Amino acid sequence: MMVPQMTDGPWYAVCSFGGTIAMTGDDGVTPALDGDDLVAAVPALADIGRMECRTVANVGSPSVSFDMLLEGLAWAHRMVDDGAAGVIVTHGTDTMEETAYLLDLLWDRPEPLVITGAMRSPDEPGADGPANLLDAAIVAASWQARGAGAVVVMNGEVHRAVTVTKTHSFAMDAFASPWMGALGRVVEGVFEPVTRPDGPCPAALPVPQRVVNVPVVTPALGCDGEVLRQLVVSQDCAGIVIAGMGAGHVPESYLDAVDVAAERGIPLVMTTRTRGGRTGRTTYAYPGAEIDLERRGVIFAGLLQPLKARILLGVLLGLGASRQTIADQFEMRGFSL
Repeated sequence: MMVPQMTDGPWYAVCSFGGTIAMTGDDGVTPALDGDDLVAAVPALADIGRMECRTVANVGSPSVSFDMLLEGLAWAHRMVDDGAAGVIVTHGTDTMEETAYLLDLLWDRPEPLVITGAMRSPDEPGADGPANLLDAAIVAASWQARGAGAVVVMNGEVHRAVTVTKTHSFAMDAFASPWMGALGRVVEGVFEPVTRPDGPCPAALPVPQRVVNVPVVTPALGCDGEVLRQLVVSQDCAGIVIAGMGAGHVPESYLDAVDVAAERGIPLVMTTRTRGGRTGRTTYAYPGAEIDLERRGVIFAGLLQPLKARILLGVLLGLGASRQTIADQFEMRGFSL
């Protein structure tokens, strides 16, 4: 692809992966619109700058793969290196928070990387895609978004990739950062930050050749630990995330499998299945609680929710990180947001 030679102002890269924002149809919507179609539907984008589009995939976001995302990331890197002032990613909302966090971990440029989508398809009354796309471009063009890593823009709100989550299956205001609050809002065509991270964002990780597919195990009342046991004895298990009860707890029936994982050198990362709060450190000492599990070699993820912890562990395993490096990364990225 030839990069346009811009002489009359900034230009921006638009990387499309499909999703509701790109779906049309009479008998149930399916992906149909590419990046150029989405941009053409929002004439006001021309007031911000030229949009250079690439459609990496046109699928529902449950079908977005790590390989697709790494392809899009490489293109975004090239566009910024060639002069793009920012990158806008259009994507389905089902896995948006996971994609945003993966891109955030690997985005090492100061230019904004902004992910957006839609809760209603273009054919529906009150379709939100055009407004979200325009808001995303406004954020991408804002100096206040530089150095913020990847952010999600939906329904007029701007969220950090590390904190954002989808909280409702259909509502227009489905995205929130429950324990931190939004980074800011787009008001009257301007990005207005309302919160800032306490310190500098952690440095981006190197881009791996692949992201390892990590399973997430969720203990529940009456579970016997057999699912975890089957995983830790399998030959292709590189790491596991546990969406633990409460502050990061498992039933006693899980402990034999936890010990086998330690013996086999398989990192187990503990998160909480609750929607807020971090994993514990020093409160509970009963078998299967945080003090006991830490002694057994379990790594704790702090405030990182299970889906985000899975992404971080998959990237680190793809980079060949040691157990100590994995533990250090979760300490840095999970306990200091």
